[in-house]
Amino acid sequence: MTSQFALRQVRENDKWLLWRWRNSPRIREVSLNNLEIPEAAHDAWFEANYAKMRDRTILVEASGRPVGWFQIEKWDESDRRGEWGIAIGEPESVPLGFGGALPLLALSHAFDRLGATTMTARVLDVNRNVRSMMTRLRVPVTDHVVDPTREARGEPADLTVYEVAPGDWSGIRRRGQELLPSSVWRIFEQLTTKAVEG
Repeated sequence: MTSQFALRQVRENDKWLLWRWRNSPRIREVSLNNLEIPEAAHDAWFEANYAKMRDRTILVEASGRPVGWFQIEKWDESDRRGEWGIAIGEPESVPLGFGGALPLLALSHAFDRLGATTMTARVLDVNRNVRSMMTRLRVPVTDHVVDPTREARGEPADLTVYEVAPGDWSGIRRRGQELLPSSVWRIFEQLTTKAVEG
């Protein structure tokens, strides 16, 4: 069975889907805030942030079903800088190697659609899969560590900080084409040549 993939903006009815994904032990393990988020806290956060999330929290759908997301965080509209984060919410619903496409999708959205000048990612060392992909893509590492602690508990966090400028993006994209399985690369190309759905 072949899935049809699409990107779309976050919607109001995604509130509890994102909460469920975010609270999964698999995602919490590799998140700077690794505590379980109570329903009330998530509800308040979503309501306060929904309007500005529209073009910065993008869901990936397979055959009309959300399977993961990327987000542009801490976005500064004036200098067009921000951070990016990624996650697969439904790993059983995506092809092997699809996780490697998520950083590329986030960077494509940031540079090609939002006109970013600098994008940063903080990846915990325990997240070996993402760190390995970032190394293979040769995403530049920076010494500008914002906060080397887990945000919720203040406990030490070993992490790597990546910083990408527009001039880095084309090389990262080219290496992605070389590294990703051809079936996943075709999905990436399909997603980045279509408009993000509302």
